[in-house]
Amino acid sequence: MRFNFNVVGPASFDLWIAPDDMRRTPRLRVVMDRTREVVIEAWVHYPQLKEFGWHAHGICGFKLSGESCPGLDQAERFDIYDGDTNILLYRHRAGAAYRPARVLSLDYTINQDNLARDMLFPEFAMAYFGIHDIHFDLLRCIIDIKYSDSMLLQGSLLLKRYEDVIQTGEYVKTILVVDPYVELAKRILWLRRMAEIGKDPAQGWRVDHLRGPSAFAAGLDLGSVSALRKGFDRIDLETYGWLENPLTRDLSCTVPGEAMKPGHWMLAIDALSRFHVIGHQHFWGAYTAMLADVLKLEGPALPERRVPEPVLELAETLSRVKATIGLVEMDINLSDKVYTIIESQWEKG
Repeated sequence: MRFNFNVVGPASFDLWIAPDDMRRTPRLRVVMDRTREVVIEAWVHYPQLKEFGWHAHGICGFKLSGESCPGLDQAERFDIYDGDTNILLYRHRAGAAYRPARVLSLDYTINQDNLARDMLFPEFAMAYFGIHDIHFDLLRCIIDIKYSDSMLLQGSLLLKRYEDVIQTGEYVKTILVVDPYVELAKRILWLRRMAEIGKDPAQGWRVDHLRGPSAFAAGLDLGSVSALRKGFDRIDLETYGWLENPLTRDLSCTVPGEAMKPGHWMLAIDALSRFHVIGHQHFWGAYTAMLADVLKLEGPALPERRVPEPVLELAETLSRVKATIGLVEMDINLSDKVYTIIESQWEKG
């Protein structure tokens, strides 16, 4: 899916949507004041989109106003969504004091549930979580939105695939680095949960793309170091690539599935040097303080969300399995550099 959205006035918009199925006529869902919902089918012709090969017949545009969407010009608040994907395209809140900033919070972790995300969410007019699940073309359109100066993007992405639109969008980039063995442990435990979900015929579709990694994780004996060593000696390439150095991968790779090489570490260091706020899991207070300072946020300090004990125990066990070193080596080097810099600065402060 692709889209382009022009704001003509407070409640007047010209836009087009090119859906993934180019034969479909796109629809909008407009929710006004939480009480009224209107679904509108496209009626404006964009012949150039047919010429580009983005739409079969070019009828994929809208001219939204109080006339085409009754009540829009009177609504105190409204949200405009793509009718098929439910992706948020525009949000209006009369008199709302949103944070005038565009923030990309690169979160390469598997659960992405830290309290910094929860703190930032209400500050922004438009927020997109789990951006790793958004298709490449659509995510580029979202990152490249020009009509909102209050945006939060949070999740995992291959930074270099979107570097051009991120740079022109003048995003404040932030990242929280976590212990690589803790992240490896979380990923293995997550895959084991996915393997259990995959046993349910009604839920199996959720793990179709992770059959190999889930089966590998489910087959590990987590209670024995010697058994783990044997298990990781037999790791397949698909699982290895899924578990390997996720921090370095997000910072340095250009395409999904790219084979990582030593040079990726230097690319990751270079990318990290252009971030505005860099934190480390072991200095949570420093990270949230820096984030609040850069974005001019007020409020009490956020407590750290503790890593569960089973995850810490597995991380410690994995650190004694020699075959795992290739899965974390580049991330350990990055993590150690960030840790050392923050430790020295925090002590000085």
